[in-house]
Amino acid sequence: IMKGNDSKSIYYVQSGAIEVFYNLQNTKIIVALIGAENFFGEIGFFDGISRVREIRAKEASEICVFAKETLDEIQQNDPNLFSQLICFLARSVCHKFRLLLEEREPLHSYAESLSTGYRSYDTPKPLPEDFFHTPEWSNIHAMVRDFNQQMNALSKKLHADRRHFIDETLKKKGHKILNYFFYGLKQFKKRIQNKPIESFMWHYIFKEIYPCIMRSRFANRAYSKPKGYAGDYMMMEMLYQNTPDGDGKLGIVIDNWCLNTPSGQAVRNRKKLLAKRIKTICDKKKLEQSEAIRIMNLACGPNRELFEFLYQCEYSEQIDATCVDIDSQALHFIDQQINVFPHKAVIRLMNENLVKWAMGKIDHDFGLHDIIYSAGLTDYLDDDLFIAFVNRCYLQLKPNGHLIIGNFSPINPDRLFMDHILDWRLIYRTADNLKNLFKQTPFNENITVFSEPQKVNLFVQGIKEV
Repeated sequence: IMKGNDSKSIYYVQSGAIEVFYNLQNTKIIVALIGAENFFGEIGFFDGISRVREIRAKEASEICVFAKETLDEIQQNDPNLFSQLICFLARSVCHKFRLLLEEREPLHSYAESLSTGYRSYDTPKPLPEDFFHTPEWSNIHAMVRDFNQQMNALSKKLHADRRHFIDETLKKKGHKILNYFFYGLKQFKKRIQNKPIESFMWHYIFKEIYPCIMRSRFANRAYSKPKGYAGDYMMMEMLYQNTPDGDGKLGIVIDNWCLNTPSGQAVRNRKKLLAKRIKTICDKKKLEQSEAIRIMNLACGPNRELFEFLYQCEYSEQIDATCVDIDSQALHFIDQQINVFPHKAVIRLMNENLVKWAMGKIDHDFGLHDIIYSAGLTDYLDDDLFIAFVNRCYLQLKPNGHLIIGNFSPINPDRLFMDHILDWRLIYRTADNLKNLFKQTPFNENITVFSEPQKVNLFVQGIKEV
């Protein structure tokens, strides 16, 4: 069924599955996977407007077609059956419209549904009377003043150097200033933690260093959150590419520092680690089964790890992958910028809110998979949502299927920078935290916890028992 076709029939999936999609600048974006015992096409049939999505069978399927003439015949011969059918279809249409109303702004809706929340602004509070007379104020005022003076002096030296590249000595000096300042902030945090002046201090620090730090392209995007949430696909791509950019040479120096923090290195490490894990599992599955090896990447972002695996895979014709993300631009980026080398794998790009899927508000006929993985979504999910997400994944796994979940560890050395300067807040979990959460799922203790070399990004790998 093509976009623009007349809507003269209602369809029922007797067996198999169909996919509903649209094209975004030549990228096919799937919006629904409909399985057996479900109707589709009813909205267009009732309002008489031509089809706005394209629909095709995902696999061998048997579809029942209810044309207007068929429905007229049912109405005439069996009015009771006809009324039951119309009531059922009306409920189906209402359900779909409720979902549409909830998703009028899908990216902002997604951001608000994350446990870390959408950015909100506190009501201004008056400063404590003795704020400017505290030893903490004197200490941080001097630290911030010295930092800004040193960065301004560095900026002048960079500007005076007319060469098109940045002198390595000056770059290292910039990194040294940043490292020293944020080390000092970590020590300062211990002095003000849980004190009434704590929030005022962080607001002051942020205000004073904002003009400098935000010259970094990465820091600016992390803080401004153009997609409504932190960690969007372009931020991940900046980390993967590790090509500094910013406002002037000073911005490039700061950006280089941001991209090479331990957390930035951890993200690059996880790409290689996950690609290797996927290969290890697929190599074994290839020997055990003749059918396609099915992989699903949830909150896929730029999807680098999957394509790093495919780039070296010698049996890509056996790979069937579904990549799901809330951001259609991320899916378009994958199709146009990453999925650009020869391979024979089936790649499906699907647009969906996985938080609502985890909560059971949305359902799709994903089918069963050999591997399901998510590199960073659970960093933003509270414990209840984490468990719900893992439970939904478990149901979508084949027996002996693997689930791999990534989560940042509390030992992240950049937590202060991310929390208080970038407003990029994660839900950190230790290995024991992850084990305890998985014990509350069908995986129970059938899991392995591992990490990338920095030990900043932890992973849990669970296996669905036969």
